Amino acid sequence: MGIKRVKWWLSGVIALAVFFNLLYVTPVGAASSYQIEISKSKNVLTLYKDGIPYKNYRVATGRTEDLTPEGTFTLVNKITGPGWHNSNTGEDIPGGDPRNPLGEKWMGISVNGDKGRKYGIHGTNKPESIGTNASSGCVRVGKEELRELYSIVPTGTPVWIHKEASKGKWEGDPSYAVQPTTGKVKVSVDKTTIYDGPSEGAFVIKGYENVKKGTELNVIGFVQQWYQIKLNNDKIGFVKKAHVTKVQTVPAPGNNQEQIKDTSGMVQTTVDQANLRSTPSLNGSVVQRLKKNTKLELTGEGKDWFRVRLSSGYTGYLHKSVAKKINQPAPTVQKIKVVVALANIRKAPATKAPVLQRVKKGQILNKIGSSGNWHIIKLSNSQTGFIQKDLAK
Repeated sequence: MGIKRVKWWLSGVIALAVFFNLLYVTPVGAASSYQIEISKSKNVLTLYKDGIPYKNYRVATGRTEDLTPEGTFTLVNKITGPGWHNSNTGEDIPGGDPRNPLGEKWMGISVNGDKGRKYGIHGTNKPESIGTNASSGCVRVGKEELRELYSIVPTGTPVWIHKEASKGKWEGDPSYAVQPTTGKVKVSVDKTTIYDGPSEGAFVIKGYENVKKGTELNVIGFVQQWYQIKLNNDKIGFVKKAHVTKVQTVPAPGNNQEQIKDTSGMVQTTVDQANLRSTPSLNGSVVQRLKKNTKLELTGEGKDWFRVRLSSGYTGYLHKSVAKKINQPAPTVQKIKVVVALANIRKAPATKAPVLQRVKKGQILNKIGSSGNWHIIKLSNSQTGFIQKDLAK
């Protein structure tokens, strides 16, 4: 099966429009063991492998603080030779043209459910801008560094963007990474399409443009609103969850996804390097590797797993073989009050993050920490939300 090039036209430096006029097949990795962190204040991209810092890359981010979005996102597509549409002149500039500001490669991230066409990690025709705040929202990387990053990182990798300097720990939302599982699903709509990334902005896999109703597919993972599928030709693809129904769920070894009951308290790691995972599963991706005697807030417990809250407010899981409960109270909850008529509690500490709840003036919230200019809020379902500090005091 041959590979055909797709012509991509990305408008503006932040890539506003993508047109797919052919099919393109790109192999992608299985459940990712990589994570990306981008510090806007330092203009540094840190690549993590199995929860450990692997390599740093100097980058350029938005000219102003609001241009590059903050939060956790999923890498949903990759393209070599992206074209660029100049919205000022109306000219389409092909990939490889020295006037093209996107360089030779594009790695698109989905922001608030978009198709990975607007924001991405890409090259530049202005290498002197690397290390500065210079872009219109995307993340620029030097040519050789981008080639290396592109070759390592698969679609489905989580990307965490924030203002502060890196602490050497990936503290984004693990739910934006592909989580391993096994089972079967059946197409429940008249026809569906399988893509090479978890987005309609990814490339259609040739031969899977119109998968008919009733077709069974082998599931090997999931991320957000997508299942990761292993196809008959051993390629990996993604199908919308809304287009299929489960017909068989067979947990993989160590992937029992046991039931976790809400609780509270503290736990402490008991081994030199404890794997903090994205799911209560030995197959779950490693988010961090924690030193012995690290203390974390306990929010839930199952037969073999502790559910814990990270300092960033997000959730992770520790196997009971590497941690124990300790007789120490959970962090004190501080009561704060909403001081504006209507405020949003968001999924991430970013103004463009999805809204979890809307709260009215005078409502009391349970603050459990801070993340930059945001309060970390404990919600009634033991989940975490974020509200800007000037909206609640």
